[in-house]
Amino acid sequence: MANDNVLRTSADELLELVKKSGKISVEDAAKRLKMPVASIQALVDFLVEEKVFGIEYKFTTPYVYLYREGVSGAKEKEKGFTEGLITKEKFYERAKGKKVPYEDIEGLWRKYLQQNLAHIREEFLRKAREKKVPEGKIEELWNRYLSYL
Repeated sequence: MANDNVLRTSADELLELVKKSGKISVEDAAKRLKMPVASIQALVDFLVEEKVFGIEYKFTTPYVYLYREGVSGAKEKEKGFTEGLITKEKFYERAKGKKVPYEDIEGLWRKYLQQNLAHIREEFLRKAREKKVPEGKIEELWNRYLSYL
């Protein structure tokens, strides 16, 4: 049963389309979603930068696919998994710079948090222990932190 309280954005529709298609050209995605190519390209550029999508070119045609951990994932693990995380302000700034429609940014931010919550928690715990916060207090602080997200 679908949740009527969930707002679906054009970014959600694009993500769903790419999941179903496996790989799709930006132009075909725009046609199927009945959106301007420039709008789809802005979403694609942002989602590629955030490692949700990958992009490849056949001649001059860009094709979008779901990003999968591979060689770059191994490199991320070498440098520490939280190094690539960004703040909400930086996320919004990047999205606006990529001309992502404002109404789509909050939904994308929520997805970004969901995808990275384990890494955020790991960093939170590391920093709390580094500051010698008592173990019993850490979980309470984590729950309070979650309430702000």
